[in-house]
Amino acid sequence: MNEEKMHAYAVQAMDWFIRSAPAFIGAVLFLIIGWWLIGKLENILTAAMKRKHFESSLQSFLRTTFSIGTKVILIIMVAGQIGFQTTSLAAIIGAAGLAIGLALQGSLANLAGGVLILIFKPFKVGDIITSSGFTGRVMEIQIFNTILLLPDNKIAILANGAVSNAAIVNNHKHDFLKLDLFVSVPADRDLVQIKASLRDFLGRDERVRKAPPLEIEIQEVAGGKLKLIISLCCEADVLTAVQYKANEHLLLFYQQNKIEF
Repeated sequence: MNEEKMHAYAVQAMDWFIRSAPAFIGAVLFLIIGWWLIGKLENILTAAMKRKHFESSLQSFLRTTFSIGTKVILIIMVAGQIGFQTTSLAAIIGAAGLAIGLALQGSLANLAGGVLILIFKPFKVGDIITSSGFTGRVMEIQIFNTILLLPDNKIAILANGAVSNAAIVNNHKHDFLKLDLFVSVPADRDLVQIKASLRDFLGRDERVRKAPPLEIEIQEVAGGKLKLIISLCCEADVLTAVQYKANEHLLLFYQQNKIEF
């Protein structure tokens, strides 16, 4: 009796294999060819991103996302070919994706912000920017965060979601920055001599650029005083240091020219 049952099971198994073999072999071939095509498409995508000069971190993220997404779709299609019910599987994956998305709303916002920053490049590594109340040099642009080195040598880690939605001042879009200073002098003083003296004092700092040249204009005349605006240019890296030094030179200018504050 046992031999008869075993024989019957063997016959059933053989029948199932004969019926399923074409679909199984076709599914294996489909998986192999699909996997190979995905690899080729990854290479094409990588080459296209390199031609467009995408950041390396963005290249890695997009390549990984494309690879995982297409391979999951391929596996689901192969499973459907060999008789698995993929409708319920797709529903489970969709529900899991929704739950994960709701749980990680903030992280996904930072992810989207990082992708936008890396694609549209409002700033790049090495730029000095002002965003979210911080001013510093961009040390690294990650998928979720932007790392700034602040003037006091501290590190600020800014969430890309907040950075992409906030105003960004990029101080490195041009070769130099403009610094405006304001001084008041008596209206009865020799303006030509005052301007020459100011240029002499402020020009002592070698970090002040010769081109564009330092400019001094009258902004306002009121109460027996001339309010002068002094515009000078310097590299972005030294803006704060130049401003501090300019304040020192202005103090010496007032003292040596015997001008009351």
